[in-house]
Amino acid sequence: MNKKILIVAALLMVVCVGGAFAWGIGIQGGTGYPLFGSGAITFKLDSVPFVFATNFTFEDGFGIGLTGDYWFLNDNIVGPLNWFLGAGAGISIGFQDPFSLGLEARLPIGLNMYFLDGFIEPYVQAVPSLRLHILPKFGKGDIFKFAGNIGIRFWF
Repeated sequence: MNKKILIVAALLMVVCVGGAFAWGIGIQGGTGYPLFGSGAITFKLDSVPFVFATNFTFEDGFGIGLTGDYWFLNDNIVGPLNWFLGAGAGISIGFQDPFSLGLEARLPIGLNMYFLDGFIEPYVQAVPSLRLHILPKFGKGDIFKFAGNIGIRFWF
């Protein structure tokens, strides 16, 4: 009986906390140097200035990555047009031959807008970053990376 009460209480907490803030989920695509193409699923809460993404790259094979950016500026320019500037980190795993693992420091800068009472958020961003290769050879490989992305998030 105590387990049922605990489970119901936990579910109520999740529902109540989830209803306290809006959250946005979306997709983005892009390219850059030395990337040939990438896509991502993004996630953001309105109450905290963090943006998270799960990235998929298509370089000399397939790779996945996780990024987290902190937007320390997100100011209005005019009307619905805003600009943002942040700093973040990422980790990526490449499944091509040879297997690779890298860490990166990111500096996203871009433009975003909100439409339909904040339901739709299209954006464009440029993300220069410094990458540190861990595998296959520590410190070897491309150090500077530049990505350009266009995306859209839907807010619930």
